[in-house]
Order: sequence, then structure tokens, then C-alpha cells
Amino acid sequence: MKISSKDKQKLKGFAHSIKHSVIIGKEGLSQNSINKIIKILEDKELIKIKFNSFKEEKDSLAKEIETSCNAVIVGQIGNILILFKQNPDIDKRKYII
Repeated sequence: MKISSKDKQKLKGFAHSIKHSVIIGKEGLSQNSINKIIKILEDKELIKIKFNSFKEEKDSLAKEIETSCNAVIVGQIGNILILFKQNPDIDKRKYII
């Protein structure tokens, strides 16, 4: 899924007011974490992920999360990753891009 830079800016604006949904801690990125991210993306479409640990590897972990969840990285600010995956059901979409 490709998103234009204009749409990414719009999604960043929406993400500004939401709290992080997932925290990557000392256990790192496990399959359980990925499953949790996928489930939350299905419900919310736009989420924030906070890196409490593995801050040096956050760029590579972000790419791994993006491909594993079939989502799009909207932005990365400090230790926070903003991730988006549009719901395939048009009636359940929260963000129209």
C-alpha cells in the first residue's frame, strides 16, 4: 500500500492526539507483539508504537513491523513509530485517504 506524503501528513495530524498502543520493551519484537499490533491495527487503523528498549535498532525493527503487519510507516518521531493500515471493509474505515 502506497500513501502520498500529503496523506502521511494528514495521518500524522490525526496521530498527534492518540496514545501509544504497544510498547516494545526488553523482550523485543516477538511474534506475540506482532500479533498484538495486527489485532490493534484491524480495530484502530492508526496506532503508535513506543520503543522503551532496543532504541538503537528501532529503524530496522520498524521495517520488520511494517512488512510483518502489511502496514505503512506514517512517521517516526523520537522513540515513537506511527503505523497505518487501512481497513479493507469500507464501512469500518475510520480514516479516509
